[in-house]
Amino acid sequence: MTKVIAVFGATGAQGGGVANALLEDTDFEVRVVTRNASSDEARALQERGADVVQANYDDPGTLGPAMQGAYGAFVVINYWEHRDFHRAVMQGKAVADAAKSADVQHVVFSTLEHVQKIAGFPCQHFDSKALVDEYMTSLNLPVTFVKYPFFYENYLKARKILKLEDGTYEIGYPMEGASLDGGSVADLGFAIRAIFKNRGQWLRRSVGFSADKLTIQQHAEILSKHLAPKVFKATEMTAEQFCKLGFPGAEDLGNGFKFCRIHASARSGELTRQLYPAVRNFDTWVADHKGALLEALD
Repeated sequence: MTKVIAVFGATGAQGGGVANALLEDTDFEVRVVTRNASSDEARALQERGADVVQANYDDPGTLGPAMQGAYGAFVVINYWEHRDFHRAVMQGKAVADAAKSADVQHVVFSTLEHVQKIAGFPCQHFDSKALVDEYMTSLNLPVTFVKYPFFYENYLKARKILKLEDGTYEIGYPMEGASLDGGSVADLGFAIRAIFKNRGQWLRRSVGFSADKLTIQQHAEILSKHLAPKVFKATEMTAEQFCKLGFPGAEDLGNGFKFCRIHASARSGELTRQLYPAVRNFDTWVADHKGALLEALD
C-alpha cells in the first residue's frame, strides 16, 4: 500500500528535491502543499502524478485538511520569504499542531542549530527553525530532524558572485578560510526519501547532511577548473564586514557564516552517504551543471 507524503515547500528548493525523489518511487504518493495550486511549479508536479492541495502557513485552518490521511510530512519553513522571526516560528508551530491533530505517523522537519543558545549571538533564520524543533519535541511528534548544508544550487542563481574589473569572479561567502559543508539540494531529496522508507531507524533522530566540506577557495578552484577561462577567487571579507553591507538580511546572513566558521558542524558525510550513496561532491556537481552555471554568470 502506497504511503501519502504531504510535502510542504514543494515548489521551492528543499521541498522540490523531496517531491522529485518521492515521485520516482512507487511506494509513495506525493501531496504537494502550496499557497498557489495554479503556479507553474505546482502544475508541473501535478503532471508528474502529484496531488496538489492549497494551504497557507498563516492560515492554520487550512493545514489540517492538507495533512488529513497522510502517512508522512516533509516540513520546511522559509524565514527569507518575509524575514519575520516571530512569524516564522508561529508558522512552524501551526504545522506541528496540524500534524499532531492529523495523526501523521512520520514528520521530517528541516531544522537548523540554535545559534543564540550555542554561540550567544542571534541568527534568526537558524534560531526560528530551532524553536520550532523544540516545540515539535515538546508535542512528542513522531519526527526526524534534518539539517541541510550550503546548497550547491545557490551558484545557479549567481548569489554573492561579483564580476570584478579585471574580469575575475569573487565568491562573496565570508568564511575566512574555514570549511563549509555543502551538498546538492536535489540529491538530498533522495536522502529524505530513504528516511521515510525506514521510519523505525530514523525516528526521533537528527541527521546533518553533507556531501563534502570545502573552503570557499576550494570552491573557487573547482569552478575555475570546470568553467575556464573564467577565474574565481574567495572574498577576503570577514563575516563582521558582511553584516554591515546594509542590504535586507545582511546581518543575519553574516551571523550565519560566522556561526558556521567558529562552531563545529553537526553534519555527517558518512550518514548522508548511508542514506543516499550516489550523493555528488562539489566537483562532480559542477561538471554536471557547467552549462547552467555559465548561463547564470552571463
